[in-house]
Amino acid sequence: MYAPVNIGIREIRQLISFVKDTHGVDYSEYALTSFKKRVEQVMSVNKYSFEMLLKKLESKPFLDQFIGQIAVSATELFRDPTFWILLKNTYLANIFKEQANKVRIWVPMCASGEEFYSLAILLKENEWSQRAEVYLSGVSDSNLDLIKKGWIDGSKLEVSTKNYGRFQGVNQLTDYYKTVGDDVFFDRSLFENTTISKQGLNFNCDVPLMHFILFRNQMIYFNPTLQYKLLDALYDKLSVRGLLALGILEEIELNNVSNKYSALNKEESIYQKR
Repeated sequence: MYAPVNIGIREIRQLISFVKDTHGVDYSEYALTSFKKRVEQVMSVNKYSFEMLLKKLESKPFLDQFIGQIAVSATELFRDPTFWILLKNTYLANIFKEQANKVRIWVPMCASGEEFYSLAILLKENEWSQRAEVYLSGVSDSNLDLIKKGWIDGSKLEVSTKNYGRFQGVNQLTDYYKTVGDDVFFDRSLFENTTISKQGLNFNCDVPLMHFILFRNQMIYFNPTLQYKLLDALYDKLSVRGLLALGILEEIELNNVSNKYSALNKEESIYQKR
């Protein structure tokens, strides 16, 4: 059990300014309250004082570790199974039916691998893997290294298994991973036709136009200004009539880019580029 840490808004603003001035990494448009909680968690887990954290953040290698720990990874495989069922039976099925060439799919700002592994299993079970080009990007090299190994937090396995059952997958989830002690590693075959790369916090990532972008449960951690910028950036990465999937609590209607997207399913937050 980690001792709770509580720092003030003044310290958080000081940290944001320090990281921006020292390394050019800008967290100023992240939702302040949730960002503060994640910084406090990093301090608690590592037993850092605020002064110690600032000192360690002078190091660029530690900055990457910090970015990885700050990144949102509170998810599990096949989270919101009804979304994945719709994706399988309707939205991705339609894209693969309509596209004669490869279908390009992007999972940006990936902090842990659960969304990607879920997508890869869906593609494999529907025999779409060979027709897909999947792009995965993240903001932290250390996080991407774990994803490349197929690793997930073993504590998420129980709920992930239940989700997969509700998704009505054709196999057992155990068919796709192995355990080594307390660690869980998903099979490397799931990475077939997948390109993994580093991206910046502002989506400055070199990827082609996408037919589908999977960006769920991230927007709620950004303030409205950053939400607008990122939705605009995602729009530019979508092909004509390409699809964007957000989290079920995230709505484009609340942003000034709503005229660029049509809502295909508001309950599951699936949108189409106009």
